[in-house]
Amino acid sequence: MNRRPGVFGAILALLVFAVSCAAWEQRNEVFPLRGSYNNEFYKRHAQDFKLTTVAHWAHGKIADRLLEKPQDPSAADAAFYEKALWFLNHPPATEPHQDYVSPRFARLAWRAIQVIDWTHQLHKQLYDIMADPDIPTGEKKRWIDRSVDYYLSEPSMAFSPAPFEEVIMNRVGLMNQPWFKAYRTNWKRSSEMFWAFHWWHPAVYEVQMLFPGASEQKQAIEAVDDLFLNQVLKEPPNRMLLSREVMPRFSRLSPESANIFDHLHMFHGIIYDILASEKVVDKRVEIYRNIDLMLARPGDRRLAGLFPTPFPNLDPLVYSEPLKRGSGEMGRIMGHEHGSH
Repeated sequence: MNRRPGVFGAILALLVFAVSCAAWEQRNEVFPLRGSYNNEFYKRHAQDFKLTTVAHWAHGKIADRLLEKPQDPSAADAAFYEKALWFLNHPPATEPHQDYVSPRFARLAWRAIQVIDWTHQLHKQLYDIMADPDIPTGEKKRWIDRSVDYYLSEPSMAFSPAPFEEVIMNRVGLMNQPWFKAYRTNWKRSSEMFWAFHWWHPAVYEVQMLFPGASEQKQAIEAVDDLFLNQVLKEPPNRMLLSREVMPRFSRLSPESANIFDHLHMFHGIIYDILASEKVVDKRVEIYRNIDLMLARPGDRRLAGLFPTPFPNLDPLVYSEPLKRGSGEMGRIMGHEHGSH
């Protein structure tokens, strides 16, 4: 009896299995840094935390929506925006992991999910530290630096603490990439919604700086949330704001984290551009190439504070005109009148 077809079939199955294995990625995670302040922000500012879960849901979910390649992107954009608004009015109590929110994207680029969630962990840590009344104002920086040290101790997942100018403009070469602006061209409403989110997150840090007392901080954060929902979302910024513009005091306190959060926000935009661009064939390879360019390098921390703060005395409880319509830092860095991403 001729068994050669069976042998060939077995070899073919092994080859298919080997190719599949090559696409697998081990999903190791790092446990959050422990501290007496853990979960202080959630306990003291639960409503703001819930709104934050919606922001993170939207940033993850849009990746899966882009992978679906809707025939009418403008209609899909409007539908996604309306769904996000509904969630902001009905926020979940807890935040799901990004791979639950965007399972299709997680299968495509698990490493990107790791980098995003690892930076979210830092974000949560710093909110907790700033919210904890048992940490005196003069001690906040020591605990913040401890969290940044822990974040940077995972070099395969940590964004660079160097400024936007060095990482995004010099290393990534943003404006020279073939996919640049592919997302915002047809997804205008959700793009602007994300720019509104990127005003809101740093504004919360800034009011925590200005109002360290528990009761006054709670009132200030509620005021920021109200401003976000009733003004900023309805008239979003005309570009992605940088941390230094919205939280100048916190950016001076921790320039490393200010830069890291700028890179997280821009990384979302880079992912969306790559997914939306017809010029990128292998999305995963291009996303991973950009991750490698954006990760921390030796000596980056020495560059952290090399950026201006154009509005050093900004009132975070006022949505000022220069943040809405000015060219801002993004326009200055990119060398044109109005910001582009």
